[in-house]
Amino acid sequence: MADSKRFDYERSDVGIRLVGWLAGGLAIFIVVIPLTLPWMFPLSMTTTTPAGRPALSSNAPPLEVDPHDTFQRSRDDDAHFAQSYGWSDRPRGTVRIPIDRAVDILLRKGLPGWPSP
Repeated sequence: MADSKRFDYERSDVGIRLVGWLAGGLAIFIVVIPLTLPWMFPLSMTTTTPAGRPALSSNAPPLEVDPHDTFQRSRDDDAHFAQSYGWSDRPRGTVRIPIDRAVDILLRKGLPGWPSP
């Protein structure tokens, strides 16, 4: 019973030569890579500074003073648009109707070419 609960450990270990080779390889890697990167990416060595700040164009969007209010207004406008009647394309005779009304019409009439339940 005492032998079955006995703990054991690994009796072999990593060789010191392997650890030395790994450390040496890592040191060479750390030294060589920064020296080869400028050769591989020569444009990264040229630094240019702009003469001045870029001018804002006249068609730049205005800064938002109150983004929460702008977002809420946009949501309210979208909700009103989705729940109202109006022309989508008057010359073609295309109108928009509220979503709830469109669902009711589809449930009543069904889709052409679609099997009905």
